[in-house]
Amino acid sequence: MTSGDVVFVPTETVHLRHWQRRRIGMVFPLQVVRDTGDAVVLWAPAGTQGWHFDMPDGRRMTETPLPEWSASERVPVPHTIDHGVLSWHPRGRDYSIRWFFRPDGRFYRWYANLEAPSVSWRGDGMAGLDTSDWDLDVVIEPDRSWAWKDEDEFVARLAMPESYWVDEEDRVRRAGKEVIELVEAAAFPFDGTWCDFRPDPDWPAISRDLPAGWDRSIDV
Repeated sequence: MTSGDVVFVPTETVHLRHWQRRRIGMVFPLQVVRDTGDAVVLWAPAGTQGWHFDMPDGRRMTETPLPEWSASERVPVPHTIDHGVLSWHPRGRDYSIRWFFRPDGRFYRWYANLEAPSVSWRGDGMAGLDTSDWDLDVVIEPDRSWAWKDEDEFVARLAMPESYWVDEEDRVRRAGKEVIELVEAAAFPFDGTWCDFRPDPDWPAISRDLPAGWDRSIDV
């Protein structure tokens, strides 16, 4: 297994994994558009299937007390997106930026996911990008108006540090403010770049199967 310095190949499938301490909260497959070394751009069309990991009795995170959630083994539950997503992951940054597209190809929103710097890896025929989702996000409309997302949940979970995987509130908020400054300056990636993105129609379809090895650990 190799990690950290992996360069992804265009059209290969990369599995984005969100870790919550030592457990996985999400696995989602995307295709590589390009890897420039300092960032990777990924794509998934409407209809792509990923997996959320919920309680065995069907409860989701929002329906489960956080101490129970963090202490419990969870099971994969299929989840299909109804929009296209282009996802830019700058290496070493505390966020990724997503472009959302309607099924007819029209861009309709940016989404700033605040998260730990991603770690890329490849091994045994599988490639992945790992991060820890920090829950607090920023939603940006095409006119560059913006709003924090999930702030109430973020604050409530910070009050349970023994169960939460986020322990640096100031760092998370700094990442969000960095994004907001870019938005308000209409600077990349909020300058219109990729808002007209169209995938190559000859790209292979993304598998709908949860791959063997989805839960493998890596040496970060």
